[in-house]
Amino acid sequence: MVSKELLDILACPSCKGDLEYDQEKDTLTCMNKHCPECGMPVDENGKCQDEECGKVSDHFAGLCYRVEDDIPIMLIYEAEKIPR
Repeated sequence: MVSKELLDILACPSCKGDLEYDQEKDTLTCMNKHCPECGMPVDENGKCQDEECGKVSDHFAGLCYRVEDDIPIMLIYEAEKIPR
């Protein structure tokens, strides 16, 4: 279980958005709009903000970060992409 103090300061490393903690699944989820390919944020036109990716899509993903031994694994490339 992640401590309340840690939850208060954590943000999505991709978009700096708020995270929702699911204690039962032991995951942290950001439901802001992210690129379904690379996980980086997208602009209002659906274009990925990562220069190397740069894909445009009308489908977006949220990111779900796992927690192992009470330590959030906040690596974008390891986050599960959740279709939105």
